[in-house]
Amino acid sequence: MSSIDLSKCPLCGSNDLGKMFDCEDHFSSRELFPVCDCRQCGFRFTNHFPSEESIGKYYDSPGYISHSDSDKGITNKLYRLFRGMMLRRKVRIVKRYTHTREARLLDIGCGTGYFLHTAREAGYRVTGIEKNRMAREKAVSLFGLDLQEDLDHFAQGQSFEVITLWHVLEHLEKLNESIEKIEGMLTADGTLIIALPNHLSYDAGVYGRQWAAYDVPRHLWHFTPKTVEQLTEKHGMKVVKRYRMPLDAFYIALLSESYRGHSSLVRYPKAFLTGVMGFLYSLFDLKKSSSVIYIIKK
Repeated sequence: MSSIDLSKCPLCGSNDLGKMFDCEDHFSSRELFPVCDCRQCGFRFTNHFPSEESIGKYYDSPGYISHSDSDKGITNKLYRLFRGMMLRRKVRIVKRYTHTREARLLDIGCGTGYFLHTAREAGYRVTGIEKNRMAREKAVSLFGLDLQEDLDHFAQGQSFEVITLWHVLEHLEKLNESIEKIEGMLTADGTLIIALPNHLSYDAGVYGRQWAAYDVPRHLWHFTPKTVEQLTEKHGMKVVKRYRMPLDAFYIALLSESYRGHSSLVRYPKAFLTGVMGFLYSLFDLKKSSSVIYIIKK
């Protein structure tokens, strides 16, 4: 397997790095991957991760839910329920930052296309990027969407009023190069919307290395509100607004409890309690939210 070993921080370039812990891939390989922190800027990332050419097999597990439309099992049923609620909220957020419903919208990492379909129903002119062939084909089959495999398929100078990445940036190997390309595709008054897990959240503190949102080796970069601001400023943009994602804490807690091997009689009540506590903490301190939506402008 071809792997990437980072000797410098992708965010600030410092070589003062330290391993925090080894994290297990619970969905696919059961392998351990080191999670490191930059001692200079605090950025956290997975190290010794599979290269873009070899990481595909880590997404092929039937249990990996991001491209799953299964309704088998309580976890999948909850995922589908939460997805419907969040899709409507995501479109409401997009509407707040666009001047017209006919704005051009690009969703990067669109999966099986549910958000793009919802946005198109609201009047947006939508395009998507999805690297996974099976997910891309299903999105086209379900919704007849216009999808590309990666950013390189777009013509030079093509631009969008809205670009969204819903839990996608943490997967992209070429972090700085990707942000640079995205910034270049955004219109002058356009809006970039990024949703990311937050490793300073209440639930991350409860579960430690078993926190499901570490999701190694698929999640390469582990953000906080501070490091998102540092990344966007590095590329000439700024965070203008942040929103909590309260439902994520419940879902992530449920997955995390399953990693601990608890029976369902223990798992569901404990996950519910963690989700409630995470939601309450996030009401008073957004930095305790399991995931955060960032509104970014040039």
